[in-house]
Amino acid sequence: MVLKQISLSMPEQLFKASKEYTDEFGYKNLQEFILELLRKKVMLERMERYKSIEEEMKAGKNVKKFSQSEAVKYLKNL
Repeated sequence: MVLKQISLSMPEQLFKASKEYTDEFGYKNLQEFILELLRKKVMLERMERYKSIEEEMKAGKNVKKFSQSEAVKYLKNL
């Protein structure tokens, strides 16, 4: 896995509250806490999007007819 480094600026109050939360809930450091937040956010929104697509398909809205390989390709490009 290739790691990328970023720089993050935030208001001092949010920084202090985040550090307190990190300490209180046993994170090794603030970076670990932020990474977990990002993972959860990305995964949750992806799941919600797929659920929405599935509901539309069940209702017959915006349904396109694909072969299995075309469907996989289409979903990967969402």
